[in-house]
Amino acid sequence: MQFIDIHTHSGKNDYFSIINLFPEEVNKIEKDKYYSLGLHPWEISNVNIDKQLSIIKEYADVNNIIAIGEIGLDKYKDAFELQHNVFLKQIQIAEEHNKPVIVHCVKAYSELLSVLKEKRLSIPVIIHRYSGNKTVAEQLMKFGCYLSFGHELFNTKSKVQRVFNTIPVEHLFLETDDSDKDIKQIYQKASEIKNLEIEILIKAINTNFENCFK
Repeated sequence: MQFIDIHTHSGKNDYFSIINLFPEEVNKIEKDKYYSLGLHPWEISNVNIDKQLSIIKEYADVNNIIAIGEIGLDKYKDAFELQHNVFLKQIQIAEEHNKPVIVHCVKAYSELLSVLKEKRLSIPVIIHRYSGNKTVAEQLMKFGCYLSFGHELFNTKSKVQRVFNTIPVEHLFLETDDSDKDIKQIYQKASEIKNLEIEILIKAINTNFENCFK
């Protein structure tokens, strides 16, 4: 059993981490680390999309690239239709290579649910830094999605703590993302909120990881 950081941009801690990479960063891949690779919705207006997607396809079979992500939809950013099209193309790559996807979703849960309903994906879907409400969470879990939480668990003014407490451990992951929190601190806070021994939480998330990344 180990602390698992399902999504990070640094990977500088001593725990098991999935380090997020953008396509132009594939030169950073190291043999003894694990990565997700994807075109972020914030970046699609600034890059050559075809070139970026070709890099993702080329590297999708690399053993230590274990997920496609972070990919997704963000209504706070421009070019939403283009975001949607690129999202679908990356989902297709993930399905072709049997890799889970790590999804960035902001103010676009209805569109994400429509994709899940239409595509009936054969791969695990992890919603990173989940920010939706309980009702949306329940709908996502009906499609087998996992919901990941991070440093927002420390914000008592946010709804995140309340929503997190309703999520069954069978659908949970924890992450550091781009925060300065250590993943062990996030596990400790999560166990306090759920009133659950940290060893039980670690075991549950390890089981979720095994089910996602067989």
